Amino acid sequence: MHSVVHIKKDKGTGDGMEYKEEVFKKSANRKAMIIWLTLNIVLSAAYAIEILKGLRTTGYYVTFLTICWLPFVLGLLALKLKGLGTPIYKEVVVVGYGIFYTFVLLTTTSTIAFVYILPLTSMLILFKNRNFLIRVGIANVIVTIGVIAKNYMSGMNSPEDITGYEIQIACIILCYVGYVLSINHINMSDGALMDSVKGNLQRVIVTIEQVKEASTAVVDGVTVVRELSDENKEGAHAVVNSMEELAQNNGLLHTKTISSLDMTKKINMQAENTAELIARTVELINEAITHARLSADELADVVKSTNEMAKLSSELEEVMIEFKKEFNMVKEETGTIEGITSQTNLLALNASIEAARAGEAGRGFAVVADEIRNLSMGTKGSSGRIMEALQHLEDTSENMTQAVTKTLALIQMTLGKMNRVDDSVSSITTDAVQLGENIQVVDGAMKEVSASNKSMVDNMTQICDVMMLITKRIEDADKTTKTMLSKYAETSRNVGNIETVVGKLMEELGAGGFMGLKDVAAGMKIMVITEEPGAKAREYRAEVREVFSDGMLVTTLRDAEGPINIKSKAQTFKLRAVVDNVLYDWEAVKIAQVKEGGVEGHRLIINSNPNIVNRRKYERLPLENSCRITIKSTNKTYEGKMVNISANGYAFAVRAREFGDARGSRVVLEIQNFALLNGCSLDGLVIRSTDNDGEYIVGCRMPEDNMEIKEYVDKNYRELR
Repeated sequence: MHSVVHIKKDKGTGDGMEYKEEVFKKSANRKAMIIWLTLNIVLSAAYAIEILKGLRTTGYYVTFLTICWLPFVLGLLALKLKGLGTPIYKEVVVVGYGIFYTFVLLTTTSTIAFVYILPLTSMLILFKNRNFLIRVGIANVIVTIGVIAKNYMSGMNSPEDITGYEIQIACIILCYVGYVLSINHINMSDGALMDSVKGNLQRVIVTIEQVKEASTAVVDGVTVVRELSDENKEGAHAVVNSMEELAQNNGLLHTKTISSLDMTKKINMQAENTAELIARTVELINEAITHARLSADELADVVKSTNEMAKLSSELEEVMIEFKKEFNMVKEETGTIEGITSQTNLLALNASIEAARAGEAGRGFAVVADEIRNLSMGTKGSSGRIMEALQHLEDTSENMTQAVTKTLALIQMTLGKMNRVDDSVSSITTDAVQLGENIQVVDGAMKEVSASNKSMVDNMTQICDVMMLITKRIEDADKTTKTMLSKYAETSRNVGNIETVVGKLMEELGAGGFMGLKDVAAGMKIMVITEEPGAKAREYRAEVREVFSDGMLVTTLRDAEGPINIKSKAQTFKLRAVVDNVLYDWEAVKIAQVKEGGVEGHRLIINSNPNIVNRRKYERLPLENSCRITIKSTNKTYEGKMVNISANGYAFAVRAREFGDARGSRVVLEIQNFALLNGCSLDGLVIRSTDNDGEYIVGCRMPEDNMEIKEYVDKNYRELR
C-alpha cells in the first residue's frame, strides 16, 4: 500500500492535485519530450529554409532530419516500453539530442548555434538530479571545446572568433553552473520544505487520526442521535395521535360533563322535590304513628270487649245448655201432665160409667166426673198447646243454641284474629315508629343529598370550567407536540446533513490512506462478493482472525450452500468489512486457501485503499417480544424486552444495572417467539444506553446488514403505517 497525502489548493485556484512521485516523473518526461519536439520542429523548419535559399544541399538535409528525429523516435519507443515515468528517458534525451546538437555544431559556421542546447538542458532542472546535470554539463563543454578546436584548425582563428569561442565556453559553463546551483538550492529548499512538510505531515497525520476518531465518534453519535430522533419521532407521532384522541375524548368528556351537569341539576331538583315529599311523608308517618298508637289502644279495648263477649258467650252457652236441660225437664213434666190428664180423663170416664150405674145417687158424682173430664180435656188442650209452644221453643232454643254456638265460634275466631290484629297493630305501631325514625334518617340523608347535589352542581360547574381549561391546554399541547414533531423532522434533516458531511469526510480520509486495513481487528465480520461477469453475485461470510500489512487471515468463507469456490489464483473479489459504523470496500482482492495450526481458512491479499461508505440507514420496526441478552465478556445472560429492530441494529429494554455502562460491549441477542430468526441469535455492539428510571434502553449495531430482517421490517412497517 502506498502512503499518500491530499493537498488541496485554495478555493478558486483550481482543482486539487494529489502529489505522487510517479506523476511528476511522467510530467517531467512529458515536458522534456515537448521541448525536444519543439526544438526539432524549429530546427527542421530553419534548415528547410536554408535548403530553399540554396545554402544547404538536399543530402545534408536528409542526414540532418535522420540525426534529428531518429533519437526522438527512440525516446518515444523507450517511453512506450518502459512507461511514461521511466528514468531512462532523460538519458535518451541527453544522448540523442546531444548527438544531433554535435552534428549541428560541426556542420555550421554560426557562432550562436551552441544556444540550441540551452532550452532543453534548462528543462533538465525538472529532474532535480545534480549529478546528472553536472555530467550533462561536462559533456556539453567537451562537445563545445571539440567544435571550437575544429573551427580553429579550419581557419576560424581571428581575434573576433577567439572572443566568440570564449563567450561560448563561458556561457555554457555559466549556464550549467547556474543550473547546478539552482538544483542545489531547489534540493535544499525542497529538503527543508520536506522536513517541514514531514513535521507538519506528522502533525497532520496525528490530527487526521484524531479527526478519524472524532469522525467515528461523530458517526456513532449521529447514529445514536438519529436512532433516538427516529424513536422520538415515533413517540411524537404516538403523542400526537394520543393528543388528538385525548382531545376528541376530552371533547366527548366535556359534552358528557355538560350533560351530567344538566342531569345533576335535574337530579338536584328531583332531590329537592323528593326531600319535600319525604318531609310530607314524615308528617304523614308521624300522624300514622299517632293513629297507629290510638288504633292500638282502641284495638286493645276491642280485644278486651271481645274477650268479655267471648266470656259472656261462654256463659250464655252454659245458660242455654242449662235452659235446654230445664226445657227437657219441662217437656218431661208436660208429658207427665199429659199422661196424668189421659189417666184423669180415663178416670172421669170410669167415674161417669160408675155414676151411670149408680143412677141418681151417682149423678152428682157424674157431674163431678164430667167436670173433671172437661177440666182434663182443657188441661190436655193446654198441655197440647204447651207442648206445641215447648216444641216451638225447643226449635227456637235449638236455633238459638246453634246461633250462640256459631256466634261463640265467630267470637273465638274473631278473638284469634283480633289477637293477631293486635299483634300486627303492635308490630305496625313498632314498624311505624321504626319507619318514622328511618324516615327521619332518610329525611336527614335527603337533606344531605340535596346539599351534596348543590355542591355537586357547583363542582360540576367547576369541572366544566376545568375541562374547558384542559381542552385549551390539550390544544396548546397538541400544537406544541406538532411543533416538536416538525423540529424532529428538522433535526432528522440536520442529522442527515451531518451524516453526509461526515460521510464525505470519511471518504476523503479513506481515499487519503488514513482509513484502511489497520482499522480492521480480529473478531470482526467480513463479506466477500464474487464479481464474475454475467453471473449473479454471491456473498460469502467469515470472521477475521489476523490482519497483516497486505491483507488478512479469516475463517473459511462460506455462504448458505457451502465454502467459496476459488477457480484460479488470478480471480479477484470484492471485500466488505464493517468498521465501527463505516463500510470499507476493497476491489480486486485475491483469495488463497490456507491451513495454519491445523485450522483451515482463507488469506485475503489486498493491494489498494478501500472505498469508504457511511453505513446505510434502515427503517426500524417497533417490537414488544421478550428477549434474552448475553454479554460476551462475562457470558452472563439477562431477560429483557425488545424495543425495535432494523436490518443493521436493534434496541431492547432491560433492568440489569450492568447495562448502565455497557457501551462498547459485544452482546448476543435471542428474540422469543420471532419466527423470522427461527431460533438464531443476533450479534451486536452496544452503542448507547439510556437510563429510564431504572430501566435501561440499550441500542446495538449489528456487524453486518441482514436483508431478511430488512424485508420483514419493510413489509410490516408499511402495514403498521
